Amino acid sequence: MRVPKPKEILRLLKSSNDRPMRSKEISNRLGMPKEARPILKKILRKMISQGKLARVDGGKYAVSEDKKASPKTNEYMDKPKPKPPSSSVRLTGVIKDGKIIGKFVRTGKTGKIIPRDGLIPHIILQPSEIKQLRNHSLVVAELHNKISRSGRLRGSVVEVLGKAGDLDTEKKGLLVEYDLSNEFPADILRELNKISDRIPNTEVKRRVDLRKNTIFTIDGEDAKDFDDAVGIQRTRSGYKLLVCIADVSYYVRMGDAIDNEALSRGTSVYLPDRVIPMLSEKLSNDLCSLVPYEDRLTKTAEMDFNQKGDMIGFKIYNSVINSSARLTYTEVVENLSKKGQIPQGQKHIIPVLRIMKELYEKIRKLRIKSGKLDFDIPEPNLVRDELGRVVDVIKSKRNFAHEMIEEFMIAANVAVASYLCDSKVPSIYRIHETPDPESLVKLKEGLKKLGYMLSASEDINTFDIQRIINQSKGKNEEVPVNMLILRSLKRAYYSTLDEEHFGLALVHYTHFTSPIRRYPDLIVHRMINSLLLKKSPPYDEKTVEWIAEHSSKRERLANVVEREAMSLERTQLMKPYIGEEFEGIVISVLPFGMFVEIKEMFVEGLIPKDSITNWRNRWFDIGQKVKIKVVAANLEKRGITLNLVS
Repeated sequence: MRVPKPKEILRLLKSSNDRPMRSKEISNRLGMPKEARPILKKILRKMISQGKLARVDGGKYAVSEDKKASPKTNEYMDKPKPKPPSSSVRLTGVIKDGKIIGKFVRTGKTGKIIPRDGLIPHIILQPSEIKQLRNHSLVVAELHNKISRSGRLRGSVVEVLGKAGDLDTEKKGLLVEYDLSNEFPADILRELNKISDRIPNTEVKRRVDLRKNTIFTIDGEDAKDFDDAVGIQRTRSGYKLLVCIADVSYYVRMGDAIDNEALSRGTSVYLPDRVIPMLSEKLSNDLCSLVPYEDRLTKTAEMDFNQKGDMIGFKIYNSVINSSARLTYTEVVENLSKKGQIPQGQKHIIPVLRIMKELYEKIRKLRIKSGKLDFDIPEPNLVRDELGRVVDVIKSKRNFAHEMIEEFMIAANVAVASYLCDSKVPSIYRIHETPDPESLVKLKEGLKKLGYMLSASEDINTFDIQRIINQSKGKNEEVPVNMLILRSLKRAYYSTLDEEHFGLALVHYTHFTSPIRRYPDLIVHRMINSLLLKKSPPYDEKTVEWIAEHSSKRERLANVVEREAMSLERTQLMKPYIGEEFEGIVISVLPFGMFVEIKEMFVEGLIPKDSITNWRNRWFDIGQKVKIKVVAANLEKRGITLNLVS
């Protein structure tokens, strides 16, 4: 019987951001059998007596306050001063374990660090600290414990990232700022080495064998981790669709170092030139990835559809597949249009693709009737030269293959959400709430200025919104209309409540189809395992609730980092165009200025209100065409500054 060491328990709690846990969860996450729980409780009581743990919040265990590492946000206090605010400085923003990122600037014989977070005061360095530092270096500094009597912060440099304003340096700074890394800790690498590359025959026998079925992946050209594959068959009643998802839960065991790191990361972060993965490359790009011609373990949502495209039944089960091909969205379109040269080994796939397209068109027709919002906002796609430098930004193109896979994944997520809901186990759902009344009022006002009228009723539904989207398609107002609508909608998030998804017009919805890159999907897979094996759920309601909230936060952070990284690349691209004039379109008007999209370049920049003569008495609308001049492209601020020409 395995008995955990106190350091393992402390590591588990710290890896979960010091979240308190009950003894049952600790036991589960450390992989202990039920009979070992009395021993675990004795260990926990001893750790409390030693001051390593504390009992909190209804019998949960937490790391004792005096054992915790430096918090991410500290308050550094000196003796009270007669005049605020120098008596107290609250440090927020770019801080982790007392560290901060900023630009070093020489000031005579000494120097200071100007933090990237403008709310934090300058940090003064000792003369001995600056001998080897180059002026205007981007650095990571460690703050000292106290403020000097003059009210200044003091610190020391722990890492030099490079010259501030240089693209590669700013990319490093972005990762440091948000505490992101491609590297994985040593204990994870040790666990990875223990994972066998071969699937045991005993495991294959426990699963539904789909290796003889024609099942394949369809992804983008640059994709490396393939976590979903699809197959289809005609039936007497209509169609049988198979959506097979990489079974990450087989390799990533609850409570292992790999699992704790994945939980901490929450999601993979997709940057223009790299991916910060949730799981290591051995798992994400190899063992779990549904690469062609290799046996892979999967979880399958087998869904039956009638001739109209309605889902009339489904099964969820563990399976093993051998992908017949790795197709791209472009190849699917070319193969079906007979424009591309079909490889000899893929000719048997074409009839399957035709059936898939047939079902997709029926599903899509029904989904539009149900009120699903159908946005078509192009994403920026960076064009690089042979040296990897960005030379252009173009609008990404979507075709029916993108939409087909999207609809198939939505169908699988709906089936799994219904399965979990009916089973009444605690799980994670993906919900999207109805817009609040204030947002709808602003949306109506904004659309009215663009010449579009929403229903006067307060009960706006997706049909009303989709009508406006359809009316604006192909017109100059299309992008502003879509942006206004998107900004009026609430953000989708993870929850333990099985509530509606407004944007997709669905009653039940979850995330099941991307466990390689999203932690909530892995939780859903584990809940499915417990149902298939008729065992107790591996998590209680409170734990799942915390994981859902944590995952939503990590998703939001990933979105911010992805936008900032794209801004860096677009800002670098515009440097040679400083002083040039372009046509633009207003995409948002804010109290401090307005953002304008440069049509020719598919980039956006800010026109500060101070640069516009008589700003208060001038009126600018979203969608308005303007002529602008590029006046600055600042990588340190990750933005482009424009001036209004006319």
